[in-house]
Amino acid sequence: MPIKLEDLKNERQDYFIVHWENDQLVMEPHCFCGSELGEDFYCAACDRKCDCTFLACRDGQALSLAEKLVHGEPTFKNFKVSLIG
Repeated sequence: MPIKLEDLKNERQDYFIVHWENDQLVMEPHCFCGSELGEDFYCAACDRKCDCTFLACRDGQALSLAEKLVHGEPTFKNFKVSLIG
């Protein structure tokens, strides 16, 4: 079932925006408040280090690849994944 970014905000769920660009999967970390995060995952707006464990996919190709990551890579085993709707 597709998810809205507003739902992630209400649930205080940090996330990655995932999309397919130039033949590769791009994952952009975001705080639940909507702020884009740097490599340190620190959100200045919330004054906290974020824990992005949700993959919010912009398109079907990104969703398919993200699902493969979640089911095939131990690093991503505790992640949730959904299409942005």
